[in-house]
Amino acid sequence: MSARRKLAFWLLAGMLSVVCVEVPAGSTMFPFFTVWGLLVVWPLYLIHSVFMAGLVFRFGKPGFWPLYAAGMLYGMYEAYITKVVWTSFRAEGPYYTIGGIALFETIICALFLHPLLAFVVPLFLTEVALTNSSEVWQGFPLRVRGWIRRRPGFLLGSLVTMFGLMQFVNSPSVGSSLISGAGNGVVIGLAIYWWRRSGGASCSLRELLPGPKGLRIFGYILFCWYFFWGLGIKPESIPTVLHGQLTVWLIYAGLIFLFCKCLQRSRREVMPTGEPNPLVFTWRGFSLCFVLATVVTAAARLFLHDFAIVQILVFFSFYVLAGIALLVGTICYASKSPAPATPAPTPLPPLTADAARCDEP
Repeated sequence: MSARRKLAFWLLAGMLSVVCVEVPAGSTMFPFFTVWGLLVVWPLYLIHSVFMAGLVFRFGKPGFWPLYAAGMLYGMYEAYITKVVWTSFRAEGPYYTIGGIALFETIICALFLHPLLAFVVPLFLTEVALTNSSEVWQGFPLRVRGWIRRRPGFLLGSLVTMFGLMQFVNSPSVGSSLISGAGNGVVIGLAIYWWRRSGGASCSLRELLPGPKGLRIFGYILFCWYFFWGLGIKPESIPTVLHGQLTVWLIYAGLIFLFCKCLQRSRREVMPTGEPNPLVFTWRGFSLCFVLATVVTAAARLFLHDFAIVQILVFFSFYVLAGIALLVGTICYASKSPAPATPAPTPLPPLTADAARCDEP
């Protein structure tokens, strides 16, 4: 696998990560059209997505829970850099603080938005659109695979509709919503078109992720990025050790421990193989997804903006409850031993002439 091919894939993986969380959240509606988006937001998501996926594939197996555990570290990283973990994403400040951190905002970022919408979901879509493998799909829980298999189009449409409803609260205008959806869709569509036309989709996800040397380089870049932007963005919001820093360090320690336990368990698991992914990339499906998201967010901005507080209450409540439930699920997964694999039947010994005579009546 050439270095150029891998680099192109990493850039595309970062694009899909950004467009699944930053654009729907309205935090960065034009990541590929602004200097901030191109030089800060896109690289941040690219580096972390590729590095965390590479760790899971290298040291474990890409089941849902190991990927989700990696995504929680992803979320804490982003919340720390932006200082949301202390200052909230609301102008009014945190809803509720405990141990010096914004409780609900930390849950939303670290347990829902980034683990799922910045990592697991875009990694799954990346595998569908850019590779010939299905390891992420086969790592989903059996019940989830059953839901997706029965109604793949409906569930994908529901996800895209949620993306549209997420954005309208922070969108400054209907025009901005339309341009955001159409512009980002065209950029990503052209990138995917080039990738597939050049033969990139014949590669597997595992082949395209960084190897041992690449992971070390990514880890070093991530550390430097963390240090630079951790001090560069809102440095005045960084609290003292006993008024918020210590709590974050303890959360990091707990999440790293949980991530390692998930990797250890996943290595002992027997992952299903040979099951085809029910989602198959088509240009019709790709176009419908971006059109649906754009129409929903523009219509919501036009007709529902006066009820934005209701949407915030409903969505944030869902994020918090779902995030806590997923954290509990991850702890349960990490604390239990994997189910023993069903042993293959022992083949019968070949029938010899003596054995045949003994079996005769």
